[in-house]
Amino acid sequence: MNNFKSFAIFILITFVLVSNSACTQEKTNDETKVAMNTGYNPHEMLASNASGADNAAIGKVYQIESVGKAKQGSAIDFSWKENGNTVSFLNYTKGKVVLLNFWGTWCPPCRREIPDLIEVSKDLVNKDFVLIGIALERGSDNNANATKVADFMKNNGIPYNIFIGIQDLVNAYGGIPAVPTTYIIDKTGKISETIVGMRGKSDFLESINRVLK
Repeated sequence: MNNFKSFAIFILITFVLVSNSACTQEKTNDETKVAMNTGYNPHEMLASNASGADNAAIGKVYQIESVGKAKQGSAIDFSWKENGNTVSFLNYTKGKVVLLNFWGTWCPPCRREIPDLIEVSKDLVNKDFVLIGIALERGSDNNANATKVADFMKNNGIPYNIFIGIQDLVNAYGGIPAVPTTYIIDKTGKISETIVGMRGKSDFLESINRVLK
């Protein structure tokens, strides 16, 4: 009986900790379905363009055009259009350590860790490192999602690029049941660490520095 009580308490504590540091994606079909890569024209949008302002420090929002095949233990390749050219994730990040952050503007823990991610991005700007966000928004209109994310980036001064997540990418990573979920990817494209839930700047730097050589 004592063992059962201890186990029950452990489960309760774990649930409370996770619920305070991450948001589940499992709501209703309409709410949780990540916008699919159909029915729109892929495009890029300057975050600053959401309100017509010009701020070179703000990153860009991109639409994902295609997703490569899943390869166990490795980052998933995907492509997008940039200045009329097709760019792939693996080529863009070649020779760099990557922090790939799946998040959503609707998720409080995701929003709370954004300032730390901004600091990480700024601190490592001259290193072989790149920080990329994947926004898993709850709407089905990718253009509206891009505008929402662009506004959020401008209002919060996010300097790194963010992509509008699509279901194919989520599936390739084996499903993303909760956000934020962050992958630390080494210079060879291997996933070094998977972090579920909100973390702080020091935690991220510790994970990055283990593979940033």
